[in-house]
Formats: sequence, structure tokens, C-alpha cells
Amino acid sequence: MCKDLFPYFQPIIETATGQVAGYEALARMGSSESRVVSAGHLFSDQSIPVSERIALDRDVRQQALEASGSLPDNTFLSINISPEWLKHLESMDKIPTLDMIKQLAIDPSKVVIEITELDGDIEIIRGLVERYRESGFRIAIDDFGSGFSQLDRIALLKPDIIKLDMTLLKGAGDNGRGSSMVQMLGELASKLGSKVLCEGVETEEEYFLALSCNAAYVQGFLFAEALPQMMAPETTATQVKNLLSHYRDMAINATSLSHWRSEKIKRELLALKEVLRAASTDDDLNHFVAADHLLRFYICDRMGYQISPNYENSEKGWIIDEHHRGYNWSWRPYFFELLGSSDTLNRLVFSEPYQDIHTGERAQTAVLFIDDQRILLADLRDDQQAGTLFGGFRGMPASWIPEID
Repeated sequence: MCKDLFPYFQPIIETATGQVAGYEALARMGSSESRVVSAGHLFSDQSIPVSERIALDRDVRQQALEASGSLPDNTFLSINISPEWLKHLESMDKIPTLDMIKQLAIDPSKVVIEITELDGDIEIIRGLVERYRESGFRIAIDDFGSGFSQLDRIALLKPDIIKLDMTLLKGAGDNGRGSSMVQMLGELASKLGSKVLCEGVETEEEYFLALSCNAAYVQGFLFAEALPQMMAPETTATQVKNLLSHYRDMAINATSLSHWRSEKIKRELLALKEVLRAASTDDDLNHFVAADHLLRFYICDRMGYQISPNYENSEKGWIIDEHHRGYNWSWRPYFFELLGSSDTLNRLVFSEPYQDIHTGERAQTAVLFIDDQRILLADLRDDQQAGTLFGGFRGMPASWIPEID
């Protein structure tokens, strides 16, 4: 064997309690500088014979499982399994990891089997997952979101835990699209009945983004790197308590800003509403100067059909675009949310934040009645001070509907 490998254990923190809920076993080795470094690259090193890589993998896994006797109460051990090795098994009736666990008499409820990639034969992978699940183990899927071709496989395997891809999380705070992507994946995982684990959390901003993804677990250098021993579960409780307190304070502040922004938008849209009530031609709009955050507006009837052009806000005034006249928007959630209100003429409804396809900017749509038959829809630039916090906290819930006095 070319290397001596050994396991280190990175804590997995439970969001609700702030305590260490589990430990991921990661392969480590000594370096020429007498440092401990990751050994993960060895398992994909094509210069090492497959049989030797499999032996290395099983050896470090055996060591990790032997260390499970030191697991604190109410915690679990997560071990990585690559389906790549399956094609080298003589038979699916004899799975080495299951044999190791049985020989060590480990309680299956204390072990999570983490499938590290899904590119192999899905039927073989599903057979492996079923064998582990029948034996009482929970299943986790690593690097969810690295490719949308995984979606059908995730639905088929029904994992207990889904780990969001670290590189997605890293890029999410840099732009609205990244944070929207991560939040969407988090919501999708929850809808599939899986708990979300965000890995690679290194900053407070990334932790707050993980919270906005409905993450049940987090792990990363913000809390601890992989360690030779399993840290005590209570070690992270105070740190998480302080982070949650900070997040709560920012969330309250962001919500206040959202309410302020909504009231400001409400006044602007009421002024536009009065102009539209009185206007008989497009020329009547020339005297209405809109705020910069109003991207465009248009008018629909109660059935959702657009009965006006798009009025695009520009430095040169209103630009009229007839392309969407006659389109039906009644299927959009904010439309029937407005129609379903008990007092439709005194309601203002906001959509979820989205990426405007024309400008590429983060936006929201506000909807209100002009009169009994006409509905005003206004696309608004999200100025970030109230729409999101660090790209993660949604300050204005889509269902929040302010009263128009």
C-alpha cells in the first residue's frame, strides 16, 4: 500500500440546537512537511491501481468505524461511499462496508452512509441504497446541485440528508442569481422530504445564507475543521446561539426596512394609480416622473389579459412596448392572491424576488387594482436593502400584503 491513511472527523452542527449532531469521517495522511493533509485526491489518482485505491478507501473506513465507539450520545458518524467501487465487487450479496459494521456490532441508527457521486449506473446505486436502508442506515447525497441531471436520481433514491454543493454556496453571496439558486435547491430538498446540510460554511454570511436555505445541519471552518478526535457536542452551542441572535437582530431590521420600502412604494403606486384613472391617452403619462426603481408597468383586466403595452421607465421618459399586449398573466401566484383578497381594492401584493429577464437585475412585481376592472402590475428593481440580507435573508415575505389606507 503506497500511503498510510487515517480518519479525521469534521463536526456537523445541528441548526436547531447549536450542538454537534454528527461527524463526517475524512481521509487524511502525513505530508513531507510533517503536516496532516487531505488524502481525498488519492482515490481518483489514475496512476494508482484501482485495487490499491479500493484497499486504501476500505482501510480508512474501517478505522473510522472502529472509532465510532467513541461517538457521544445522540450523535452519528457519516462515512463516504463511492458507487464507483461497486463495479469491482464480485457480488452485491457481499458488501464490505456492511460486513465491517456487522463485525463491529455498530448500531445502524448511528451511521449515515454518504453517497459521494451519482454518475454511475442508477439501478446499481439504488440497489446499494436499498441494502443500506434495509439494514437501518440513513442515506445522504453529497454535492447536490452540481448538475441538474441529478434531480431524477435524487427523487428515485429519496435520501434522508442532502448536502448542498460547497462551490455553489461559495459563489452564492456574490450575486442575486447565486443566492436564488442555493435557496431554490434548499427548498427543493425540503420538498423531497430530505434534511438539508450546507457544507463549506466559513463565514457568518455563508451561515446566514444556509439558514435561508432551511438547513437542518451545517459544517465548515466557521465552526471547526476536521479533527483527530470527535469534539464534545456542546462545544459549538454558544457560538451558534450568538450567531442566531445576530441573525435575528438583522432579520428584524431588514423586515423594518421592508415595511418602510413597501410604504414608500405604496405611495408611489397610488400616485400612478390616480394618473392612470384620469389618463385618456399615453401622452397623459408624460408628466408622471417615476422613481428609478420602477422598471416598467402594465395593465391587465380581471381575467389576467394584458390590455395595455409595457411602459418602460427610461431617462428619455416612457418607452412603449406593444409586444406583450394580449398575454394572460392570471396564472401567476401574486395575481390570484390579489383576486382572492377579501378587500381587493385596498390590497397591494408583492411577488417573490426574481431575476428580471430584460435587465438582469433582481426585481419584484407589485400588483394592485386601479378600479373594478383594471389591475396595475409594476416591476420594481430590488435595491437589496430590503429584499435580501447578505444575499440570503428574505426581508419581505411574498405573502405579506400591506393595507392601502
